[in-house]
Amino acid sequence: MKVIVTGAAGFIGFFLSQRLLERGYKVIGIDNFYRGKYENIKELNKYPNFSFVKRDLVKDKINSLFKNVDVVYHMAAVNGTKHFYDNPLTVLDVNVKGTLNVLDAVASNHVRKFVFASSSEVYHNADKIPTPETEKIWMEDTRNPRFTYAMSKVVGEMYTIWSSKIHNFDYSILRIFNSYGPRMDTSEYGQVVPEFIKKTLEDKPFTLIGNGKQRRSFCYVDDTVEMIMRSSMVKSTILNIGNDKEVTMLELAKKIHKLCNKRFVAKHLEPREGDVTRRIPDISLAKRLLRYSPKISLDDGLNKTVSWYAHSLSI
Repeated sequence: MKVIVTGAAGFIGFFLSQRLLERGYKVIGIDNFYRGKYENIKELNKYPNFSFVKRDLVKDKINSLFKNVDVVYHMAAVNGTKHFYDNPLTVLDVNVKGTLNVLDAVASNHVRKFVFASSSEVYHNADKIPTPETEKIWMEDTRNPRFTYAMSKVVGEMYTIWSSKIHNFDYSILRIFNSYGPRMDTSEYGQVVPEFIKKTLEDKPFTLIGNGKQRRSFCYVDDTVEMIMRSSMVKSTILNIGNDKEVTMLELAKKIHKLCNKRFVAKHLEPREGDVTRRIPDISLAKRLLRYSPKISLDDGLNKTVSWYAHSLSI
């Protein structure tokens, strides 16, 4: 089977591509390296059934790449909370225009299945927690740059649904909750787990945004990727993808310090405007349709992740 993974040089895109290759799929990876890493593609190039094409999904022509493709996994996006505040137009342009161009290529080439990586951000401050897929999605204030990412994913979901109806292809919309693991961006533009790990390993001043009581769930990338792959085999649907075990940011920070054998000392910063106090998925639908539950506990996943970064950062 021939598939495309957009954002193949990124975190989830890399591990998804690797898993697909290990299971015998022919994979075409697409990335422009805005956030993706060259070393990820170098690793994937070791597989004989992998090919890579450097393309900008917003600016470049991509239609011909989708010929005779069975499934498209559209993982490419600009994410990372600091990007939402610092680069809101880039977030909107890449995540909306890029998705439109990919959907056009899917429709033009009669691709059977389109898997769209949406986000838990679309729920914002959900009334019901754990949050099911039936919960309303909404934005509080379009003037707040934090919501650029969430809005881009809402728009992407709508384009996916209506394009599929008009052009007769199947889709899976995946509202992905925090995924973590090796190979993530450790800069301030990345996600919280690698940022916490790097600061801790390097003995940098450790900060927590707000009081640290914000509650989140974290899904190890192996479980995330397995659920993404299985989603390509179900009929058109919207699914939460993640782990439903929750932890406070303060507890997360302390776990990481313990694994790094460091004393925990933190400075609390002012909370960000629009930050959410609690975000946990209801994954009962995914469990039923995908016949899969996350296997890797937070402690085991963090241990794997810290070990990788300790070696990668040579600490």
